[in-house]
Amino acid sequence: MQTTSDRIAQRMKELGLQHKDLVVATGASKGTVTNWINGVNTPTNERLIKLAQALKTTSSWLLTGNSSPEFAQVEPWDSYTPLDDDEIEIPFFKDFSFACGGGSISEAIANETRKLRMSKATLRNLSITKENAVAATAMGDSMSPTIKDGDTIHLDLGRKNIKDGKIFAICIGGLFYCKRLYNLPLGGVRIVSDNATEFPELHLSEQDRIDQQFEIIGWVWQISSLENW
Repeated sequence: MQTTSDRIAQRMKELGLQHKDLVVATGASKGTVTNWINGVNTPTNERLIKLAQALKTTSSWLLTGNSSPEFAQVEPWDSYTPLDDDEIEIPFFKDFSFACGGGSISEAIANETRKLRMSKATLRNLSITKENAVAATAMGDSMSPTIKDGDTIHLDLGRKNIKDGKIFAICIGGLFYCKRLYNLPLGGVRIVSDNATEFPELHLSEQDRIDQQFEIIGWVWQISSLENW
């Protein structure tokens, strides 16, 4: 049976976090964080909340293992909100459809005023530059249950080469989607929805990609959900 320390270790591994990242995020001493990781004692009160936020999960999951570990509350921040030392702001788009149809992504990013906080360590561990990090609201249920309507997706605009089975933000014919992509011979691409019953997969040849204005916007590296009561 998993313990709280096991779950802490699990999330650290999944997010690529180190001991020092938890020290910075929680404000606890190195020794205290070591004790949490080793199971000597369990975080409580405000430290527990900060630890859960750093691990992008809930206090309940850390203590009991109940519910999904992937829950994370995501909120936009304005320009007056002070950032922690290990945080940056990234653009947060309520509607990312602008990226289709030949629009300038860099210009839209520069003009977007909505922001989300993001850990520098998280981006650094995934080799994502600040310039390539954006977030957007997902629409539709073609990728359900992996991505639900209204979820927040985090994109790396620098990764556009297809790695089989990974989820990418794409444009087809001027419309925006999130799909799993697979390489096909001779420059083709296989486009797969997790909700395959309602959204059958597509196969595009190299010429189809040109004709249908297929474009890869970036790799979806994180999905954040908010539960409704």
